[in-house]
Amino acid sequence: MMTKQQFEAGAMSDVEKKDLAELEVCMNEIVAKMAASTNIRPEEALDILENIHVEMVGELREVVATLGNNNKVVKRVDSEKLIDEIEKTIRAISNATDLDTDEITTIFSKVPGASLADLSYRLHVKSKLDRVDW
Repeated sequence: MMTKQQFEAGAMSDVEKKDLAELEVCMNEIVAKMAASTNIRPEEALDILENIHVEMVGELREVVATLGNNNKVVKRVDSEKLIDEIEKTIRAISNATDLDTDEITTIFSKVPGASLADLSYRLHVKSKLDRVDW
């Protein structure tokens, strides 16, 4: 386990670099699956995810309904299917990072237009910070 000072100094071991690369592959697969299941492009799936910030997945129904008022993609997708796929996506990311719903949706919503590589890095950093030996 790395110390706070090592993390802040940017010391990333080969193992951590490998973990980050694996997380990025995992993130690509997770978003691609959400996109395929809802018949939207991966970029559209990311756009939806970055516009959702919830503390618990139980809040998704209300947020998706509100988002559907302004988002053409959300309007054309069955809302129940979309909610189900967003829940699965958040759960899969949580399983890969040990982060909770609030942490995941905060990372997605903080930097609109972020690439999957950037999001993967941010998720990796947050996950490591949560586990760092303070």
